Formats: sequence, structure tokens, C-alpha cells
Amino acid sequence: MKSVKAFVSFIASGVGLAGCHHQEAARQASPHYVVGQAWQGSETWFYPAERFGVTETGLAIIQTAPKSGVTADGELWSPQAMTGAHQTLQLPSIVSVHNLANGRIVKIRLNDRGPVSAGRMLAVTPRVAALLGMGDAPTPVEIIEDETLSRQIAESNPDAPKLDIAAAPREAIVAQSLNDGSTHTLGMKAEDTQTSARTLLLPEMPQTVMQGVAQAPLYRIELGSFAGHAAAARVAAQCGAEITQQDGGAGTLPWLVSLGPFTTVAEADRALAQARQCGGTGAHIVAK
Repeated sequence: MKSVKAFVSFIASGVGLAGCHHQEAARQASPHYVVGQAWQGSETWFYPAERFGVTETGLAIIQTAPKSGVTADGELWSPQAMTGAHQTLQLPSIVSVHNLANGRIVKIRLNDRGPVSAGRMLAVTPRVAALLGMGDAPTPVEIIEDETLSRQIAESNPDAPKLDIAAAPREAIVAQSLNDGSTHTLGMKAEDTQTSARTLLLPEMPQTVMQGVAQAPLYRIELGSFAGHAAAARVAAQCGAEITQQDGGAGTLPWLVSLGPFTTVAEADRALAQARQCGGTGAHIVAK
């Protein structure tokens, strides 16, 4: 009887070990560069795209662990990491996060998708939130992408298609002199045929806090930007919004339709819900 109990105990232990092994396998890191497909949030769809030099304002929240424990770009998620989630920027990318309420600034690596709500722009780990002085309530922030570092990450992508430059022959060619019959090897040497393995650049993010200017931001609901004034006017009329002309750079549409300003997050959230009801499916909150 004792041997049977021991055998059952051994089987149970083996199952437990197998379960642990499977869980560990699911949590293996495999960092990779990703833009990704469109994905559905809680109220709208998000469309990731490769962009550099981005500046945005909105509301940040504290990130919770992904169900798999792995971020969208294949890193192991840690509550102590200087990382965060963004809805549409390529991953990984580097941004500075400025808490507009107290002026604190940190630099983080975006490596995950989220938040799921269009009313929230950014999610950061508990460690980042602590350094920024964030509480449980959504925090007004500005993010500024580090264009140089983000481009370096994109260019380090091992899976990116590379153009072959045929400046030299791929195989060695032996040239023989017509004068003395001597030979000379041209082209690639034998050791040149081996290409070194490329790895994705993942810059370390120091836990450094800088002090910037604090401000009391107002909130607006941006319903969308339009190339033509007539299209902007139709949306503005439907939602009781206003039209302003933007003086942006290349790729910026000139006519912006928005609601506000609002002094509290609660007011902005109510206005955002109303904007969706009048057809502003891409509406989101910004802090000005």
C-alpha cells in the first residue's frame, strides 16, 4: 500500500513539474521588432504604424501584467522595468514621458500594446508610475519620441528586408596576369561568406527622473483631422464641435475638429462618450 501511495505521489509531482516547465516555456523571451495589425480596443479600432519623432498628449494609467507575461514585442514583462504600452507606435521605441501635473520626466521603452480605451493614451509599469509620481487616477502626460534611438532600433531589426548591393562579386574570381602568368584572387574571401548574426537593439532605460515644468492642463476631445473644410464642418455640426486650422508639418491635415476645453478627466470622459454617439469613432482625449 505504501508503495502505491509513493507511486501516486511521484506521478503528481511529475505533473506539477511538467506544468511548471510548460509555464516557463510560455514565458521565454524572444524580443523582436513589430508594427502589427489593426486591433480592437474597448470602444474603437487602433491602427499601428511606423512613425518617428512623435509628440502626443493624453492620459496615462498604470499597466497591469499581460496574461502571458510577455509583451507584444516578445520581452518578459516586469513591474520594475522602465517600459510601457502604446496603442499604435512601432515596438520597441523610445519616448520621454512628462507628467504635466508635477513636471517629472522619465525615459522609457515602449514594448507593449495598450491601453484598450481611446480615452487613455499610455500605460506604464508600476515602477515608472512611482518615479513619475502617478496615483491611481489617470495622469495627464506628454510623450516625445526619441527619433534617433527609435530609428536605430528599427534599423537593427534582424528580420527587415535588406537590399543587396552588388559592388563586389559574391564568389571569388581568380584573375591571371597576361604578362607573367601570376594569379590574384578578387572578390569575397572565404571568411567573408559568413555573415555575423544581427540582434535587435534594446537600449537600457536608466531609472533617472528629470524635473520639468508643471502645469494645470485642460482637456479636449479631438474627433479627427480633415483635408477639406467641408468634411470637417459636417462632423463639427453633428457633434456640436469647433473647427481650428492646424499649422502642422508634413502629413498633418489642416482642419481639426474638437470639443472642449474641459477642466477634469471626468468631464472629458463624458464628452468622449458623447462624441462616439454622434459618430466620432476615432475621438480621443488630449491634454493641452
